[in-house]
Amino acid sequence: MCEIIVVGSDEPVPFSRLESWALRAEKYGIAGWGWGIAYLERPGHVNVFRCIGKLGENPEELERYRQIESKRWLLHFRRPLRLPNVLNDLQPFYSESQDFAYAHNGDFAKADEFRHEFEGLLGGRVDSEVGFRMTERFLAEGFSLGHACLKTLDTLGGSANVALLYNDGSVWIDGNANFNKFWQFKVEEMTCASTSLIFADESFFDLVYDNVPTNRALVNGEISLLSALA
Repeated sequence: MCEIIVVGSDEPVPFSRLESWALRAEKYGIAGWGWGIAYLERPGHVNVFRCIGKLGENPEELERYRQIESKRWLLHFRRPLRLPNVLNDLQPFYSESQDFAYAHNGDFAKADEFRHEFEGLLGGRVDSEVGFRMTERFLAEGFSLGHACLKTLDTLGGSANVALLYNDGSVWIDGNANFNKFWQFKVEEMTCASTSLIFADESFFDLVYDNVPTNRALVNGEISLLSALA
């Protein structure tokens, strides 16, 4: 089961502040087959990098990200439901045409029914990529960020958590996966969201976040987590 972490602030946040969270989520969750990081490189552009294996076992990439700071971060750790585990199936996915990053965990129940509509656009085999391409298409058709994501969920069905980082800095999330609850919370000046490593209660906060965030709330349905940057 995949894990998602989102962090945003009005001021740049260095990756070093998120590193321990990322490594603990990877360690204590059941992901660790692959990881991806998206961040707002500057207002108007999202940068995405994906890699097979564990972030904690990749010191060169860790050191590279320690040099980076950003006002928006989106991290995804993968646990595939099916093998093989290939790079094209890793997340976050990136839209060149719309310049956004898309992360999903869960199961889009009807993804295979719509896969043919995106022939030539899909690099891998996972249902998440069908949801990503459908959201991309709705945005191109003029739907708002939240409406495009919600329409995708309504169309594909199933149970899913989604996080989308758009190129203006806005972040939309949806919490609809009962088996891996999505939480929003604050840590000092940072607005955050995280899946719960399949814990049925809030004890994952002790493991991953040192129990720091106290004003936390369960995400039920779609919310605008972070607004566009000025």
